[in-house]
Amino acid sequence: MQISFSRELAHSMAVMLLELHAELEEFAYQHDHASDHVEQLSPNLLGSSTQA
Repeated sequence: MQISFSRELAHSMAVMLLELHAELEEFAYQHDHASDHVEQLSPNLLGSSTQA
C-alpha cells in the first residue's frame, strides 16, 4: 500500500512539474514576443514625438 501511494504521488508530482514547465515555456515565449514587439514600436514612437 505504501509503495503504491508513493508511486502515485511521484507520478502526480512529475505530471505537475511537466505542466509547470510547459506553462513557464509559454510565459517565456509570450514575454520574448512582447518585448520584441515593444522594441519594434519604440523607434516609431520616439520618431513621431521628435517630429511633432
